[in-house]
Amino acid sequence: MLVVKKMEEGQIENLPDIVLHDILSRLPEKDAARTSVLSKKWAEIWSTFPILSFTDTEIIEKFPHSRKDDLVGGKKKFINRVNETFLRFRNKGLVIKEFKLSINCFDLEDLSKDIDHWMKLASESGVGVLELCLHDEFEDDQCYILPTGIIEAESLYKLVLMGRIGVDQAFLNHSVKFLSLRVLSLWFIFSRDEQVIEHLISCCPLIEDITLHVCYAMNHGGLDGPLKYDTSWKQSISMLGLPKLKKVEVLGIQKVVIDAPSLEDFHFSPGAVDEPFEMSFGKCRNLRRLYLSSLDSLIITDNWFLDLFPKFPFLDSLKFSFCKMSETINISSAQLKVLELSNCSNLKEVNIDAPNLLSCEYSGGGASKPIISFLNSSSNLEVKAFIEIDFMEVGNLREIIQNFKPQNILASLSLFIQPPIVDELNLDILPVSSTPPSIKHLYLWVVLENETLFMHLVNSLLSCCCPVTISLCGYTLSFSRAFIEFFYETLMGRKEEECFCGYGHTKCWWHGLKDVKVSSSRKSEESIDFKTLFDALPTFLPGENIIFRLEW
Repeated sequence: MLVVKKMEEGQIENLPDIVLHDILSRLPEKDAARTSVLSKKWAEIWSTFPILSFTDTEIIEKFPHSRKDDLVGGKKKFINRVNETFLRFRNKGLVIKEFKLSINCFDLEDLSKDIDHWMKLASESGVGVLELCLHDEFEDDQCYILPTGIIEAESLYKLVLMGRIGVDQAFLNHSVKFLSLRVLSLWFIFSRDEQVIEHLISCCPLIEDITLHVCYAMNHGGLDGPLKYDTSWKQSISMLGLPKLKKVEVLGIQKVVIDAPSLEDFHFSPGAVDEPFEMSFGKCRNLRRLYLSSLDSLIITDNWFLDLFPKFPFLDSLKFSFCKMSETINISSAQLKVLELSNCSNLKEVNIDAPNLLSCEYSGGGASKPIISFLNSSSNLEVKAFIEIDFMEVGNLREIIQNFKPQNILASLSLFIQPPIVDELNLDILPVSSTPPSIKHLYLWVVLENETLFMHLVNSLLSCCCPVTISLCGYTLSFSRAFIEFFYETLMGRKEEECFCGYGHTKCWWHGLKDVKVSSSRKSEESIDFKTLFDALPTFLPGENIIFRLEW
């Protein structure tokens, strides 16, 4: 709506319809729909907007108690609304660029003929993007069978199918060709023949982007007669003879074979983490980005990395999530620019020799505390850590930070602090023998209601590091008002007699902190009066943060 409000009403309405449609396409769907009440002109623009999006939840929300009679009436209104929209576009000879349909509550068996009809109308109207999302909450043993007529949509370049959708054996016909399709995304799709989805992919000569998330194979019953199924996860997929293919994401399939010379981006996560898996993509020499997750049945070793980089000379982004590693890993690459290690078990030491590395992110529990060393690092390198620790481990935070070498290379630290199980704790402050390392940003998520623990937490954090900013994140869920107020008053009301210098030879953080400014993430560059900010807490957005800017 901001785009509309920044221009005078007369000015914006004089723009060509194609420009006004482009403005609507850049707005959230609800905001775009609201423009129809601004004026008669905007109502006309909305009525010819070529991106059609329908969801039954809009109807269900009007019937909070979901009585059966209400649902039946609501379904009729929904069907009529979709039909009337298609009729208006057909009568005016308008093209439909995108058709998005989401069914979450209505019975699929009753709607299947209507969905067939809408798919046909969209295909005949020059649709380019087709998204069909079906989550039937009433019957767990039903699915909608995708009509083969969808292939007739010669203008279709993006097809997204999600939920209870079956692809039958008719798609094995060798005359089937998606001649214009470039993006194919299949989520939780069913097929009785394991070859159907594979054949479907092979019939897309211009395909560039493929996403497969947990596709299912029919065991019996299935696509003949009643729409019933008994399923198991699809075990393998091959993608061969696709010269344009650039991006592949496969989740929930154990074996993946790809031979695509143009492949640049590959994300793989097998279905069963404890069972053997296979990924064959060695011929994809142009690979640039590799993301592997949940590889628990294989230990990734130094030799694995030694083989990887010569095989893929353009690989510049490497991400691992929930993978099993050797205790010591050495990564050496001149072309690597992005590296992420998230919750990788066994790791104790990582040595990184990547002079062009620009971003490195590490996520894990504080108890693991691996040493991560950077050799020949770029001056533009930004290192971020996301650590989850128990409250009792806060005193070890300095060790965790210093395990990133060289010192002060860590740019930002996000801490998820679990509350203590018991209230009576040993809250001694450990001696400080040197100046804490500096970091740019410290982000905090913590649930802490016991006010006797507040001072220990603040002292432990600021004795471990000297952050330029501290963000209390998601505080509407994680932080009590008492802690926010205590945190501010502690930073602002430092007193000489309350410092902790007696515990070490280096002066404590109380003496090093010179100034504190407060702002919010909504206006991060503006200093705000704390009382004004504090009083406004209930009206803040859930994701908004309070930011403390510290001058040392």
